[in-house]
Amino acid sequence: MQTDNQINGDEGVIVSQSLTGASWKSAASAVPDATSERLSGLFVQSHNMPHAIAKWLANKGLTPESLDVFLEPRLRDLLPDPSVFQDMNKACALLGEAIIAKKPIGIFGDYDVDGACSAAILHRFLQAFGVASYIHIPDRFTEGYGPNITALQSLKDNGAELIVTVDCGITAHRPLQEADEMGMDVIVIDHHQAGPDLPKARAVVNPNRLDDESGQGALCAAGVVFVTCVGTMRYLRENGHVTQGSAPIDLLTLLDLVAMATVCDIVPLTSLNRAFVKQGIKILKKRQNVGLRHLADQARLTTPPTSHSFGYLLGPRINAGGRIGNATLGAKLLSTHDDAIATSIALQLDDLNKQRRDIEAQVLASATLQADEVISQNPDTKVLIVSSQGWHEGVIGIAAGRLKDKYHRPAIVIALDEDGQGKGSARSIAGFSLGDTIMAAHQSGILNGGGGHAMAAGLSISSQNIEAFRAYMNDAFTKQLGAVPPPMLSIDMTAPLSACQKSLVDWLDQCAPYGPSLREPRMLLKNVMISYPRWIGGDKTHLSCELRDGTGHKIRAIAFGLRDKISTPDLIENATGRQFHIAGKVKLDDYRGGDNVQFIIDDIAFA
Repeated sequence: MQTDNQINGDEGVIVSQSLTGASWKSAASAVPDATSERLSGLFVQSHNMPHAIAKWLANKGLTPESLDVFLEPRLRDLLPDPSVFQDMNKACALLGEAIIAKKPIGIFGDYDVDGACSAAILHRFLQAFGVASYIHIPDRFTEGYGPNITALQSLKDNGAELIVTVDCGITAHRPLQEADEMGMDVIVIDHHQAGPDLPKARAVVNPNRLDDESGQGALCAAGVVFVTCVGTMRYLRENGHVTQGSAPIDLLTLLDLVAMATVCDIVPLTSLNRAFVKQGIKILKKRQNVGLRHLADQARLTTPPTSHSFGYLLGPRINAGGRIGNATLGAKLLSTHDDAIATSIALQLDDLNKQRRDIEAQVLASATLQADEVISQNPDTKVLIVSSQGWHEGVIGIAAGRLKDKYHRPAIVIALDEDGQGKGSARSIAGFSLGDTIMAAHQSGILNGGGGHAMAAGLSISSQNIEAFRAYMNDAFTKQLGAVPPPMLSIDMTAPLSACQKSLVDWLDQCAPYGPSLREPRMLLKNVMISYPRWIGGDKTHLSCELRDGTGHKIRAIAFGLRDKISTPDLIENATGRQFHIAGKVKLDDYRGGDNVQFIIDDIAFA
């Protein structure tokens, strides 16, 4: 292992090999160095922000004209005219006429967070106008993903005169054809990648239709549903059903649901999505949604909410119903106005989430053993595919994400039933488009079904086709990216240890939310010393220490799971007097409270 690294700018490489074996590289800048220096100086002067923050924002390509919109994105600036979406005017007219005539509406959703939020948004919107609506969320195991004719017929039998599919439907050609032949009126509101042929429906609203020119393809389904509600409200105003100031619902109160779906569906947090999340967090703070309020209590959310609250506390509990329990629980919780019902469902979801964690640990352990064997037999494997009978289908997506992170390559986990039929979940790395590739594999006949986004997708497959699928995916990866890129940490900003103050944390919070396309910035601390190192936690894998710079500045630091990532932990234990480069993030120390900050270490390299 290399034990000496020089900070240099050669092709952006900062560290060639860290203690974990990763290389560190400067994040690419959108502007030349001279422009970045000029802009960062302007930002410091106009907003009194730390230089490290100003330089990072300048490198992102922000300008004095765009900076304020970035820091405080507002819907009035970023929300598009709903009419720019294909079929949106049709959908809004159909919904508007149903509302005016008080026609009952059936809502068919998906069993994940985006589906639950989408269904709840539309239900609460219709409920405000006194329109009955019936939500159906399919069971992951008995019904599978997307509309099925039995469920659609059941919605119609319950009285639904119009059916709206949310977060699904774009690939449901056969069931929607049958529904049309049976006289059902259906609107599809989706965001998944569409093929050249659209399903049979009265309106198909999807920014990822091939003929849609809205430029809003990054929206999750809940975002598209929200825009549909905006358009429907406009239709109702234009037709005299709603007058100025008489709307029975303030659409902004639905933004907590839009924000949670946007975070949990891992869509890019840019432009409109950024406004949805930023403003949605403000709505969540008000605790107006009864279901979310009780779920937050179960999750012990006692600090001001952030996008992390959606992604790691609330979202997983909503998902737990669809993964291992009753798929309708999430949508019911988010739709209810009844405290007693909300309390009961929140308790159920919290319990299911605990069960989910246990099941996930078992599946992940088994999948990891298989992955190790696959890679040992073929180190050149580019797309990691593992499969087994007995794996719980509800947690394979989480396991795929863990394998992707551990092995630094796309990972697909397939749960097989006794008949050899498999359901798979896939997670990707930057540069390899999963959704398009899996859709192409389906069209080629290797898969029974499949599709999704660039970074996440689902599929169904027969066991006899797994080897052909493995070859197909590895060939596709080679064509798109070539070799598997080595582990690499992107460094966004460099700052002295003395800069790690609460004011820096406050500015980092102001630049949130973070997610795809806007990662929380990783900071480089150069030439610091590690003092008082000790391994903590039940399995002694976390490093607790103090970082010092030799001038009196110091900060508490922790590196989670570091012992399992390095082959020579004694190098840390005997670090007295040595200098290191430290990569990570500065955070408030919630444990000690007040204005104390700590450094969360991502990686360590010798200076």
